[in-house]
Amino acid sequence: MHQTSAGCRRKKDFGGDGILLSPIEALTTMTLVPIAAFVLILLAISVPLQNSFGSNRTLDFSLFPDGSAHVFYELESDPFFPDTQVTLFGDLIENLVVEDENGFLLSVEASPNNPNIFEVETLGASTILINYDTYSLVSKNGKVWSFTIDSPTEFSLLMPRNSLVVGMTTFPIDMNEDDNRTKMLLPPGPVELTYFLTLAESAQDIPVVESEDSSQSPIFIVIAGIIIAVIIGIVFKFRKKQNKNLLVKSAEEPEETKKQFDIESSLSDQNVRDDDKEIIKFIHENGGEVFESELRKKFLQPRTTMWRAVKRLERQGKIEISKKEQQNLVKLKNQEKEDE
Repeated sequence: MHQTSAGCRRKKDFGGDGILLSPIEALTTMTLVPIAAFVLILLAISVPLQNSFGSNRTLDFSLFPDGSAHVFYELESDPFFPDTQVTLFGDLIENLVVEDENGFLLSVEASPNNPNIFEVETLGASTILINYDTYSLVSKNGKVWSFTIDSPTEFSLLMPRNSLVVGMTTFPIDMNEDDNRTKMLLPPGPVELTYFLTLAESAQDIPVVESEDSSQSPIFIVIAGIIIAVIIGIVFKFRKKQNKNLLVKSAEEPEETKKQFDIESSLSDQNVRDDDKEIIKFIHENGGEVFESELRKKFLQPRTTMWRAVKRLERQGKIEISKKEQQNLVKLKNQEKEDE
């Protein structure tokens, strides 16, 4: 019995120290090997998928009175991958600039299926710095502006100058004010913040597309009213001066000049000589008044002869003689037409 017992111990030791496996150990090993290989394959597949997307580091938003927002986005990327996929905030991306940690510009290509997703060629960069502007994060309803975002990480928000926050869907982590601009640190997740601008800033707003029709700003109404009042005052003053000149002119003129000269009656008057009718016709064709010297040049008459003719017409009530610029001004004497 002792030999058999000793023999069994030798067999057990031989089996433990040798290179051969027992059937149970062989089955266990064969079961674990595929499982380990499968786990390794999953890890190999998951690592590049995780590194192909940039991880968030810094996200800053700066709002302006015209409804635009400037976005600064800092991401970490794996330098061993040639490109990194990033998702930007907003539908309308303008002035997009993408750099690495050394300030070198990186090539960017937008996704054809999603305007928010961009493919950045990192070229070994470990940090991606993104700057761009967008008008799609801020909307306006009447006088109230709204900023809406769903951020995967906490972010800072710099409000427009002289703005007043009137509503917020979450509590800020931190808040301070610098140069009349409120800066807040907000937690991740969906955030909607409403605010309005003071009068000094709203007067400088650039027109944006509003969700509803809104009334004009009171400052615009006041300015328009002042301009209209000034224009009305200038027109009223001009007309008043014009009416005054007409009144003065009419007061200086004798009552006879307000009547219309009857040229037909004068030319058909039998008491007027034919040569005097030619004088009347000439004066009428020249605006109703001429100098005596012009009559002498026209009819080639000496001074005494022409003077007798105009005095004759004056006695007949056809003309009147006055002094102007030291000359005799001969003017038709207006008369009312006789009723037929």
